[in-house]
Amino acid sequence: MRKTDNPNGRPEGAPVLRPASLPGVKQHTAKLLKTVMLLLATSAQAKIYWPVQGQPIPRNKPVETVIQATSSGNPESGLFGCVRNNGYKFHEGLDIKSQKRDRYSRPMDKVVAVMPGKVAYVNKVGGKSSYGVYVILEHTEEKPKVYSLYAHLASVEKGITAGKPVAGGQVLGIMGHTASTGIPRSRAHLHFEIGLRLTDNFQTWYNQQKFTSKNDHGVWNGMNMVGLDVLDFFRKAADGKITGMQDYFRTVPEAFSLRIRTSKTPDFIRRYPGLLTSPAPSIPAGWDITWTWYGMPLQVTPLYPKTTPDGPDIQVLKINKTLMTLKHCRATLTQTGDEVKLGEHLKHNLSLIFDY
Repeated sequence: MRKTDNPNGRPEGAPVLRPASLPGVKQHTAKLLKTVMLLLATSAQAKIYWPVQGQPIPRNKPVETVIQATSSGNPESGLFGCVRNNGYKFHEGLDIKSQKRDRYSRPMDKVVAVMPGKVAYVNKVGGKSSYGVYVILEHTEEKPKVYSLYAHLASVEKGITAGKPVAGGQVLGIMGHTASTGIPRSRAHLHFEIGLRLTDNFQTWYNQQKFTSKNDHGVWNGMNMVGLDVLDFFRKAADGKITGMQDYFRTVPEAFSLRIRTSKTPDFIRRYPGLLTSPAPSIPAGWDITWTWYGMPLQVTPLYPKTTPDGPDIQVLKINKTLMTLKHCRATLTQTGDEVKLGEHLKHNLSLIFDY
């Protein structure tokens, strides 16, 4: 065999030219890889599902076609916010009505996961909660991670147990009317929430309140959760205005901001690093927190020692007076003249987050 007749088709001893060794190929390959990864990340963007199978997200529909009214008959009473008792009672979630019934008028609607996540909690004893039979998912890939809650279920799908992963659109159970308070079959619905959990130390807080009833639900008790306006979230997602929670949080108007002076880093802040505007110091001087009008933290800015002036433990920095005037059913901040006071609901949330 001649020296040039070898399986590589090159003269024996000649250098091997590999793609990465060609001029500019490394940079081109890196750029191409970056583009491919970006396309994969975009294509992997989780689809957001309406929580009742077969129902589209109601972008422009009248609410009465989608929302279950209370005994008042007013469809708006099933929405989020100041919708009950003539606007003086707050409703944390969204009540989605049944569209499919059997011949005995029992709901047949399948309830599904709105995004990929994992099962955080399942309560199968309807009489133990005003939520009845309910499932909670945590969406750990979202920033910030959030929970979603599916309440008043008739039954839970086999295999839906704490710790199990779930896909977006996966069936969790069947819509029902279970609750400790009693809901008639005619008003069967899904009570749905998305929100944040306030503390890992809920049981300690609960014991300090000297409640007469037992806490059967650990950290997933309703008093330890704060929800957002889910219909607003779904409509913005359907209109292409947002692609996930991080986008959505940026669209929610800030109602007020507080400065909390403390050297503690609450578990709330450790669990929701997606709310931080900058890295937190090991020993902070405190936290500037912006809030929704209904008392959900939107953004947290760490305060650094030696650069933060002295002041009260809790200081109101800013108020959107117009927004706070319109929303009178949630006791977050109250203002009389120039005097601003913390409302009972805000005190509740602060006591859970900061152990006040």
